[in-house]
Amino acid sequence: MTIRSTVVGSYPKPPDEGQRFDVRKTIQGIDRGETTVEDLKRAQDELVTAIVGEHEAAGIDVITDGHARWEDILTPFARNWAGFEIGGLLRWFDNNTYYRRPVCTGPIEWRGPSSVEAFRFAVSVAKTSTVKAVIPGPVTFARLSVDEYYANHENFVAGIADVLAQEAAELEAAGATIIQIDEPALLDAPEDLALAKAGIAMITDGLSGVETVLGTYFGDAKRIGTDLFDLPVDGFAFDLVSAPENIELIKRAPADRNIQAGILDARNTMLERSDDLKVQIEKLLEVVDAGRLSVAPSSGLEYLPREKARAKLELLGSVTKEVGA
Repeated sequence: MTIRSTVVGSYPKPPDEGQRFDVRKTIQGIDRGETTVEDLKRAQDELVTAIVGEHEAAGIDVITDGHARWEDILTPFARNWAGFEIGGLLRWFDNNTYYRRPVCTGPIEWRGPSSVEAFRFAVSVAKTSTVKAVIPGPVTFARLSVDEYYANHENFVAGIADVLAQEAAELEAAGATIIQIDEPALLDAPEDLALAKAGIAMITDGLSGVETVLGTYFGDAKRIGTDLFDLPVDGFAFDLVSAPENIELIKRAPADRNIQAGILDARNTMLERSDDLKVQIEKLLEVVDAGRLSVAPSSGLEYLPREKARAKLELLGSVTKEVGA
């Protein structure tokens, strides 16, 4: 019985309490003219190497680089595309973290990959785990941005999807075998389901041999229901912590779709009991074949102190292997 353990994406950047945070020190040094952009890249490389090492030591099967080089999931892309400016800070969903809101001021155009170099580096330092790529979904990107150019939501989403399709193609060319497309904002916008279907088709239709996952978190998908499964992806990620009722939708998933179940609370420092997680996985196995099931935190782990996030990964890795033994 093979159950995969994985993560959603982000991971705490600051080290354990009392240790030097080299990335922050380097950024502060750049502001004072004491360090360089090259120094920052070295510090980020070291951080990614450490994060990948912690994921692998915990026994996680499918990992990311923890989004260690990103301020948030939107800014690296908006900064690299023509047609966007970076706006002010806004709260990221209902968390005590913030993102910079992209502002579309002109036609969206591709200016080269935004995430491929970081993906390649993570792969180069990973020894035992598969590294998956993560990109924002077109509906979430549009809904969390300001459109001052298209003046038409459908055209705006399509413009974003077009450049994300090019990003996904570049990731596949760089060796990505799994691409997760994050669409948390879709849960509160069921009226955008048709736009999501068209936009995600633009991304996935050009891929071959890549496993695609639609990432949802911070809520339940009941307003969309089984229509969610019409989206052209290979699998779906659900948050079972903030929305335990998502299990009812999982029960109705098509037999050929993979399920990523978020069972660890990514926003609470309290460590789960291993027996409780085992019971939850066993219940999932009653409705999902082991070969189609991955278990994960409920969202990115960036909301926790580093040592707490690491402990959760270690628990996830050990429990997954025990149940799958």
